[in-house]
Amino acid sequence: MKGKLPITKKIVLESNEDQWRLQVNGLVSELKTSGIIEKEPGVKVRVKLTIHKILPPEKMKYEEFVFLQTNVNQEFAECLKRSFEFLYHSLHKTTWLFYGCIDGEEQIPISIIHIQSIDFSVYTQKLKNESIKIFFPDYPELN
Repeated sequence: MKGKLPITKKIVLESNEDQWRLQVNGLVSELKTSGIIEKEPGVKVRVKLTIHKILPPEKMKYEEFVFLQTNVNQEFAECLKRSFEFLYHSLHKTTWLFYGCIDGEEQIPISIIHIQSIDFSVYTQKLKNESIKIFFPDYPELN
């Protein structure tokens, strides 16, 4: 099926942490896998992926800053802020980053964020006007 994929969308990865760890631990240089994307409501497609770099949760560093503005009293806003901070911290502890490409007639550079605790992944494609050196971190195998 030819056509364009959405720039950013949910993706269901057809691999798991055991396979990801092989790449993270240097046992394989790239991971060949696939993912399912719902191109439009009711239309799912399987894409081939080549993952060149995986960053596991323990290699991730986040600086969390939550700013919450509400039209109710400030004490309520502070309560919500604590809840959001807890939620973000919990999600960040299980977040993986993947850098690679969708394989096809042409390779499409992508990055994927996977939150393991809720089994939710989102990919985004490099736009034509974006520099590959900006889209991917400074990893020689990606640039």
